[in-house]
Amino acid sequence: MATLTFVNSKRTVTDPAEVAKVLKAANVIYEKWGTERLPENLSSRNLSDAEKQALLKAFDAEIQGLYKTRGYKTADVVTLYPDTPNIDVMLAKFDKNHNHSDDEVRFIVQGRGVFTLFPKDGEPIDAELHPGDFITVPANYKHYFKLCADKQITAIRIFTDPAGWVANYID
Repeated sequence: MATLTFVNSKRTVTDPAEVAKVLKAANVIYEKWGTERLPENLSSRNLSDAEKQALLKAFDAEIQGLYKTRGYKTADVVTLYPDTPNIDVMLAKFDKNHNHSDDEVRFIVQGRGVFTLFPKDGEPIDAELHPGDFITVPANYKHYFKLCADKQITAIRIFTDPAGWVANYID
């Protein structure tokens, strides 16, 4: 379950319905997809290409629904763990203020990460996502992302542009 922390006031929100309400007011989509159908062997480590395909297959209904309703065209799986080669270089791309010309769509399968969101009206929000959390940060929305201290995450990424993740750094 996601935890929201307002950066300035330090107010926290953990109730799933309230998390969705706060993020909706900030123009961010949040849903709880769950991970119950995830095969046990696909939940706690770097995955092979075949295992990544199995993960995409496990959530194919949701992914296909997004393709139809929101116009997305492609999906992949990213796995980052402490032993991922050049992980600190990779993470340095995410932890600076940026936006994208495409929505940033993520479904967290394993691990945790924090999107720091900058709503146009209101204070910044740290959205700590956990397994089963689904988020859509809209195109051109200022944010950044960081992993939690254990540096572990597996996420399904969904894109409109087959080129995938392209950041426009700001500030």
